[in-house]
Amino acid sequence: MTVAQLEQIIRAAHGNGDAERQLSTLKLTERLSDAKLADLTAELHGSKAREALEEIADESAFLAPPLPEIPADPPSDPAAQQRILAAAADYLSKTIAKLPNFFATRRAIHFGETAEYHALSTTIDPVPLHVEERSKATVLYRHGTEIVDAASHLNSTQDRSLSTYGTFGPLLSAMQAAIALPGSVTWSRWEQGANGRRAVFRYVVPENKSMIDVNGCCLPDGEGETHFKILPAYHGEIAIDPASGAILRLQVQADLQGFAPVSRSDMMVAYGPVEIGGKTYILPLRSINILRGRAEPSLKEWNMGFPTWGPYETRVNDFTFDQYHMFRGESRILPGFSMP
Repeated sequence: MTVAQLEQIIRAAHGNGDAERQLSTLKLTERLSDAKLADLTAELHGSKAREALEEIADESAFLAPPLPEIPADPPSDPAAQQRILAAAADYLSKTIAKLPNFFATRRAIHFGETAEYHALSTTIDPVPLHVEERSKATVLYRHGTEIVDAASHLNSTQDRSLSTYGTFGPLLSAMQAAIALPGSVTWSRWEQGANGRRAVFRYVVPENKSMIDVNGCCLPDGEGETHFKILPAYHGEIAIDPASGAILRLQVQADLQGFAPVSRSDMMVAYGPVEIGGKTYILPLRSINILRGRAEPSLKEWNMGFPTWGPYETRVNDFTFDQYHMFRGESRILPGFSMP
């Protein structure tokens, strides 16, 4: 359904629990913006209904926005398009090199669809996508390396099968390579952002130029502990500020046809202005990572067991970033001090 139809259903519910529970069965054909998500969340009363709405919004993150949110302006001419892409390439080359060492708070919602396996039978019952855990961690970006506070993993109650890396510098490096690849980037549309129009381009990166990897554990081979890693082809969109060349939103969708362990690996990052140490940088504000892969249950018969492929299951990481601070040390030299 469309965003407008979803809005009608939520506003008509007026706190009706049964109506709000129906949200878990809905899927959008358009992207639900952060602003609209906030408005509709305020209309809902139960935590389950709000979690269902968050799930709907996350799954819509890779769709085009509703038509009313797309300006009717004609496409820019080819020369103007090349100027925007050149500005973006210049922005990326300067931004990645000059990003300061900083740390931020990452607030996460982890959705799961784990299939439940009954050890005494060979059946697997599906479990609908739902919130498995909410967590908070400190993310450190230092000299191009992204590090998540180890203590956050120790405090986690779930064994996460979906981890996200590269939201800061590494992902921007992949976009820099995509823009530089001849014939990779084509015009898509104008899009209305919070601070004006954005130029949206489509891009395609072939497998032999891939800079994005999909990896994990495990394959049923051997003892069921065999890891996998591939560098697939991928495609997506880049939303660019036409004036500055700043990357304001990007999508990366892996092309995984015929790859048995994983059928979907998509990532979206939305950027915005953040002040750190008295300077303003364009940094991640929110990201969505969706993975759909096969479960690997262990079938048990009598006193024997062996791993095998199970049904596909979906996992979603929904991250928001705030409380950015410069990572640096400070010292003062005090005159008139002598060692005793």
